[in-house]
Amino acid sequence: MAEREAKYFKALYFDLCVKDLEKYYSAANPRGAYRKIQGYLQQRQFTHEQYSGYHSQYKTTDLDIFDLMYEMNKEFPWIGRCLNHFEVTNVGANHDLMQLFGEPLQEPKKL
Repeated sequence: MAEREAKYFKALYFDLCVKDLEKYYSAANPRGAYRKIQGYLQQRQFTHEQYSGYHSQYKTTDLDIFDLMYEMNKEFPWIGRCLNHFEVTNVGANHDLMQLFGEPLQEPKKL
C-alpha cells in the first residue's frame, strides 16, 4: 500500500529578471507580471505576504504545488524564461507576535 504524502501549509518565493520580463512579457510594463502572478495565486487561495512571497491558506502536498506550477506555466508561458529563482517550503504554525510590540517589555532583573 502506498503511503499518502503529508499535507502542509506551503510558502512560495520567487524572483523574476526584469530584463527578461521586458523581452518576454512586456517592454512597456514588465512589472505588471508581478500583478498577474499575484492575481493567479490569490485566486487559488494563497495570500501575498511580502515582495514575491505567498502562503497557502490550506494544507497541501508537494505534488499539488508541482501541478499548480505546471498550470501556472501554461497560463503564463513567459514565466519560465523570466525566473531567477522559485522555491517552495513547508510552513509550520504561524504565531502573530504583534502584541509583543504594543506594550513595553520589562527589563530582565540583574543577578
